[in-house]
Amino acid sequence: MSLIVYGTSRSRALRVLWMAEELGIEFEHRPINFTTDTKTPEFLSINPNGRVPTLITESGEVLWESMAINLYLAKHYGGELAPSDAWQEALAVQWSFWVMTELEKNLLEVLFSTLGILGQEVDLERAASFAELLKRPLEVLESALSERQWLVSDGFSVADLNVASVLTFSKMAKVDLSPFPEVSKWLDTCLSRPALQRARERS
Repeated sequence: MSLIVYGTSRSRALRVLWMAEELGIEFEHRPINFTTDTKTPEFLSINPNGRVPTLITESGEVLWESMAINLYLAKHYGGELAPSDAWQEALAVQWSFWVMTELEKNLLEVLFSTLGILGQEVDLERAASFAELLKRPLEVLESALSERQWLVSDGFSVADLNVASVLTFSKMAKVDLSPFPEVSKWLDTCLSRPALQRARERS
């Protein structure tokens, strides 16, 4: 069977679509709606969490969580995006956990309060309070990128993709990244990759 990716490009599934496009692998894309289609008995039998992205491998195994999926795809399909040794693999896991625990939640709060979406009303004061919480982790990322061009290796890797995929929300939320010039430059470079553009063109 073919690799299957569930989720639209307007959800966290974009991260997995981006990775698949980077790797140049063939896959079936099922762009289900994350607010409705994920609650059906059929989908819950695949992912009882009712979330996207969800991956079904070529051997029929099911994997949840965007970061885990991307780390698996990088390791399984190889290529320049994969860590080259155990140390790089540990660093890729480190940055993938870090961006989810230190950045994503507060970044999404800024986004929801700025745009007034997914049950939130526009509240710029609330958005600003959560934006303050982004400064410390962004300082950590700025420091790391001041020492090297990429997070793990000498080139763009799964670690860069995973972290940048979360920081795409900063563009939508109009977060001011000017105090973090290295982050801003690195992010623009990541987001200009053709594979991401191809992923975004999917439904």
